[in-house]
Amino acid sequence: MNNLQNIKILVVDDDKNFREILRLNLQKSGFVNIQEATDGNEALELISTFKPDLVILDVVMPDKDGIDTALEIKSKDEFKNTKFIFLTNYGEDILKEVGKETDKKVAQELGALDFFRKTDDYNVLLNKIKEIVKV
Repeated sequence: MNNLQNIKILVVDDDKNFREILRLNLQKSGFVNIQEATDGNEALELISTFKPDLVILDVVMPDKDGIDTALEIKSKDEFKNTKFIFLTNYGEDILKEVGKETDKKVAQELGALDFFRKTDDYNVLLNKIKEIVKV
């Protein structure tokens, strides 16, 4: 069994199409242990049993956004070392307009390992994921 098969990844995004495309790209890259959540609340339910090595979180989601979800995850001792990548559809200028300009700073304070704009170039994201999980 290679290392990629041992890595647990939780993808949290309210965009079903994006989750499916990302999951398929992860699987093509050799990751097999992937769970999906549609929002922060579902992620919080899954995390205790799934115990992911990496959580990929959309920043802007209904109910509980990615930053609030990460804060809640990090508040639990068993998840203090959980790694995060944050994703957004928005550039910095639009994040400012919707009041999320500080999210990037908060994400870094939470130990986020990167902050990506959602893109069709999944290779950049996949390479970053492999770098983070050291495979």
